[in-house]
Amino acid sequence: MTEDEFELEIDWIPEDTGAPYEAEDVFVDVPAHTIDKICKQKYGHTNWARMGVMTPTDLVGNPCEFDYTNGVIYFKNEILI
Repeated sequence: MTEDEFELEIDWIPEDTGAPYEAEDVFVDVPAHTIDKICKQKYGHTNWARMGVMTPTDLVGNPCEFDYTNGVIYFKNEILI
């Protein structure tokens, strides 16, 4: 067999770049009253936010816990700085 007779088949699978995923597509939509109950049990207040609403600069100086499953940020303090 010569080089001219040799055929090679290649299946091209595009790489997943991750874009344009939106936060709404990834996270489960948990009702606000349910998140209020969870936050009240953990920290004694209802200071929380959805992940898509907050920016990294909003989180500076505000200790928090991320719930990646539900897309929620629970703040450890009742008032944001």
